[in-house]
Amino acid sequence: MYAISTDKAPRTSLPFSEGTSAARFAFVSAQPPVDPATGRLVEEGLGAQANQCLDNVEGVLSELELTFAEVTKLTIYLAGTSDFACVDRVCARRLTKPLPAVTRLEVCSLPGGVPIAIEAIACR
Repeated sequence: MYAISTDKAPRTSLPFSEGTSAARFAFVSAQPPVDPATGRLVEEGLGAQANQCLDNVEGVLSELELTFAEVTKLTIYLAGTSDFACVDRVCARRLTKPLPAVTRLEVCSLPGGVPIAIEAIACR
């Protein structure tokens, strides 16, 4: 196993990697709606935040030359809202067939007080 680190996703001061790779699998840590170029939370609404989370996931995957086509599982965490329909619309535009398995969870809170985070598992 090895860690994945990239400037295409926000850095974290927490004790975990942006992603890891083991054998044929890549695991992307839950990505917040933070623009890696500015280090700031995207505040244009849940749709824009979901897009940023997916951009960050894609950035980590790109370090292994992977795309959403290789994503087999997404986990979507929403804090303080259950507006999954908005996030579903964003995912429908961004994900490719065959579509990955998805788990959607409404949680009390997320680190840093962000409203959404998305993690992924991909297979080469």
